[in-house]
Amino acid sequence: MRLVHFAYILTALLLAATSYLAWEGQQAARGAKEELDFVKKKQAAADSAAPAPESLVAVPMPATSSITPPSPGTLAIAPAAPSAPSLSAPTATELPGGGLTVPKTVVDAEAKGVNTNTLTPAQKQVREAKPIGKVKTIVKDQGFIVLDVGSKQGLAKGQQLEVRRDNSVLGRLRVSDTIEENEAVADLDLSSVPAGVSIEPGDEVIQPTAR
Repeated sequence: MRLVHFAYILTALLLAATSYLAWEGQQAARGAKEELDFVKKKQAAADSAAPAPESLVAVPMPATSSITPPSPGTLAIAPAAPSAPSLSAPTATELPGGGLTVPKTVVDAEAKGVNTNTLTPAQKQVREAKPIGKVKTIVKDQGFIVLDVGSKQGLAKGQQLEVRRDNSVLGRLRVSDTIEENEAVADLDLSSVPAGVSIEPGDEVIQPTAR
């Protein structure tokens, strides 16, 4: 009886071992098949990325020009050197932007008073007038200007002044009754401002000049 039980147990162990070995073989075969499929896909991807030989177009190489050396006894003529750029002074039409009508060096010279002979007597008088103060704020809607000078500098109600920029008068002012120690309000005579001219902060204020 014991031998029969032992035979049953041995048979069960053999069946279990055989099943395990069969399962392990199936797993190994499946792994090998998957690896082979991966290699095939990789090779197919590499082949599709590389251009086919028949699709390549030959690029013609430029022909090299041959230079024939001069024969003995002939005079070789050297190529002409490029001409130097012209350094002529700029004119009014050559200036970029159109902001200036004469070269800037001329404008700077006149601004420093070098060529004062080009100014009229009235322009010289405006240019040489001693400034009283400067424009601080402009209120265009209401037509008045705030100055950075006041009663401490001798301004009084009703006093007439002029706004100057360089050698030109931009407009006439009349000091109103709003005067402080270092600040005053002046009414702007809009009819005295030339067309296209705008008074800006920093423009100087002078006494009226006789023109």
